[in-house]
Amino acid sequence: MSTQVSNEKPTLSGVRIRTRKRDAKAKAKYEPEAFRDSIFQLIENVDPTDDSKFTSVLDTAGNTLDYRRYGDSFFELFVTGGLIAPGGIINYDEEYGKFPFSLFVLASGDDPLAGAKRWGGLIVKLTRRYKYLERMFAESTEHILKHIHRYTEDENKMLAIGVGVLVTDAFLTLEPLKALQEDHLTKDGLALRFLTDMLRVFLMNNDINQLHKSLVRAKVGRLTEFFPPNKRDEDCFARHFEAEDMPVLIELHTATLTLARRNEFVDEVSSILRDAKEEDIDDDEEAEQIQATNLKVARAAKAAMRANKWEQHDTVSLAWDGIMNAVNWSYKSEQFEAQALVQIKRHSPVLEMLTTEPKSEISLLKHVQLYAYNEPRLTKYFGRIVLELYNTDVLSDSAIIFWATKGAKPEGKSGFLKQTEALVRKLEAMEDEDDSEDEE
Repeated sequence: MSTQVSNEKPTLSGVRIRTRKRDAKAKAKYEPEAFRDSIFQLIENVDPTDDSKFTSVLDTAGNTLDYRRYGDSFFELFVTGGLIAPGGIINYDEEYGKFPFSLFVLASGDDPLAGAKRWGGLIVKLTRRYKYLERMFAESTEHILKHIHRYTEDENKMLAIGVGVLVTDAFLTLEPLKALQEDHLTKDGLALRFLTDMLRVFLMNNDINQLHKSLVRAKVGRLTEFFPPNKRDEDCFARHFEAEDMPVLIELHTATLTLARRNEFVDEVSSILRDAKEEDIDDDEEAEQIQATNLKVARAAKAAMRANKWEQHDTVSLAWDGIMNAVNWSYKSEQFEAQALVQIKRHSPVLEMLTTEPKSEISLLKHVQLYAYNEPRLTKYFGRIVLELYNTDVLSDSAIIFWATKGAKPEGKSGFLKQTEALVRKLEAMEDEDDSEDEE
């Protein structure tokens, strides 16, 4: 008797399959207008001057309203007073009008800064419980800033002040400002005007060093990128902030440019040396290649000195950094000394060319001291490095003696003096012998 195996799958009859809450939320219709209406209804009986009652109501409403899903709408409402439609147009509620606790309402009085500070306090309180809103606020701010060409001049000023307040309070970073670097925002000066108003607020309670750290941390780039494309030179930058009575920004810009040019030169030197190492050459051609490479670095150094009006003592330290950055350090610590000394010996002609003045020699030696102090791989080989620089005629005996007696920096001083003690004694003895011969 044959039997057939049924291919039918078992089923649960009479069992109701429940939809999980998170699945139901995902499938729910996205209705920002309905969310906006719910917010208005919650605060309908709240006095516009009662901030405590307002934050309490919205804090409790987080249990029923989906702040996570409607985060963008939530903050659009809080900033502009309405919802931002595609294209940047602000749509206000036909029944309720502008959101009474928004930045564009609170900062619209005679004292925009006071109103913006009040608004900033509300934002901080509301996000204190719902931490995910902090990240969402930063993202929403970037979205809102992309549409400043759709807002009025007064609204942009209020927005800049509000952002400045929150950045000052460390609630917001400067990262959202990158949204202003779009061509359609920079070409007519809108981005620059916004940046200027925002920085004015920030610098009321912060110094220029704090601003520099904030800009670097947010990877905003150079401030000139907020200028119209045809006005991104140093003269336009200086004239603008002189007219705005903000000279500290000119100082920061100058310092930033100087640092950038120094780093560019260091990278250029390292690149030249690395490219030369990658070339496949015979051993008998190596000496010629090293000589050609040193000549190329020397030309780059002279060009940088002319372009940036650097002196020898400025350039030699940068050349040292470039030379040492080109070393492909071994994983074995016992090879560090040999690698450093070989690199110095190969490229000493470059350093020698940049140390024809006593001031340049001392500057290099001090820099090498700091370099060895901050580079653990080389700290215990400082004495050998100095000896190599002496043997290759980069440093003179008088420069080393002066450094040891008067010029050494505090960083690692005692240890480095001990490492060079024998060399210094030998050089001093040689100097005394020369003095005796001259007397005879």
